[in-house]
Amino acid sequence: MEPTIFEAKGLTKKYGSSFALQNLNMTVRSREIYGFVGENGAGKTTLMRIIGGLVQPTCGEMSLFGECDKNRLNLVRRQIGCLIESPALYPNLNAKENLTFYCRIYGVKDESRISDVLQAVSLSDVGNKNISNYSLGMRQRLGLAIALLNKPKFLVLDEPINGLDPTGIIEIRKTLEYLAYEKGVSILISSHILSELQLLATKFGFIHKGRLIREISADELLKSSKTQIVIRTPEPEEAVNLLKNELGINSIKITESREIHIPKESTDLEMLMSVFLQRRIQIEGINLSTPNLENYYMELMKGSE
Repeated sequence: MEPTIFEAKGLTKKYGSSFALQNLNMTVRSREIYGFVGENGAGKTTLMRIIGGLVQPTCGEMSLFGECDKNRLNLVRRQIGCLIESPALYPNLNAKENLTFYCRIYGVKDESRISDVLQAVSLSDVGNKNISNYSLGMRQRLGLAIALLNKPKFLVLDEPINGLDPTGIIEIRKTLEYLAYEKGVSILISSHILSELQLLATKFGFIHKGRLIREISADELLKSSKTQIVIRTPEPEEAVNLLKNELGINSIKITESREIHIPKESTDLEMLMSVFLQRRIQIEGINLSTPNLENYYMELMKGSE
C-alpha cells in the first residue's frame, strides 16, 4: 500500500450555526489522483483551504506527509502546490514577472523553473504578455504554473480546468497524469466536468452537505453497473412490448428522456436489430452505455436525499 499523503479524521468546520464540513474522514495516498465530487457549497473548497492552511478547522485532526503537529504542518506545506478558486495574479505584470514574484514567495532560486512551468501549461509563447490581456483559461493555466513552481509532492486543485477549451483540458489532463505517474505527485482535484474527471482520477470521494458520503476507486466505478444497450425510438411502448414478448427481456428501464435501457448480456445486438426491422419499429439510435461518473453521482445524490 502506498504511503499516506493526506489524512483527515473527524475534520469539522463550522461557521456560526452552519457546518461547512462535518466529521469528515478521508485519505489521499501517494501517486493517487483523488477526484473530489460534490455540488456547490458541499465543502470541497473549505477542505482545500484547510489543507493549504488558509482556514483552520473547528475540530478534528489532519496530517500531511505523516505530520499532524501544527508547527510541523506549516513546514511540510512547502511541499504542496495549490490552485484554489481564482489564482491571485498581478494584472499589470506579465506571466514571467508574476512567476518571478511567486518564486521569491516560495523561496525558489532556480530561475529555470519559470520556463519549465510555462512550458508545462503551454504558455511559453505568451510569457511576456500582460495578465490583463489573458483569457480566463490562460489565467487558470498560469495559476497551475504557480502551483508547480516549488516541485510539489502534493497538488490541491479546485476546478483547474475552469474556462479551458477542449484542447487545453486535454493538455492539462496529460500534464497531471505525467506528474502523478512519472513524478509520483499526489493530486486532489475537484471539477464539475465529471466526464473529464472520470478520465483522470484513480479514486473518487463524494461530499454532500459537508459530509463525505462515499469513496470508490476508478475500477470499482466501472464494475458498479452493467453495460447497457440504449435504444432511442419514437415508439418506446411498442419496442418494450416486443422486447418482453418476443425476446423475453424483462430487465428494461425507460428513462425520463424516453430512452430504453436493457442489459447488454440480455440479448445479441444483431438479433435485436433484426427483430426491430422485421416488426418495422423505427430506430433513431442505438448504442452501448458504460458505467459513468455522472450517472453514479446522480444516483448517489438521490439516495442521499
